[in-house]
Amino acid sequence: MLLAGVGTHLAAMVIVGFALGFGLDYLIDTTPVFMLIFGILGFVGGILRAIELLNRFK
Repeated sequence: MLLAGVGTHLAAMVIVGFALGFGLDYLIDTTPVFMLIFGILGFVGGILRAIELLNRFK
């Protein structure tokens, strides 16, 4: 059951990262710089979380 949540965690973190970056770009009225930065941070965080969850099965 735990493995079913790995993909969900990864996708959710990337989507939230992009959404936060988009919101910040909208408020500051900038190009999509923050959207890219937060999207990449969400992806990295999602990968780290996936590794953490998968290491429980060693």
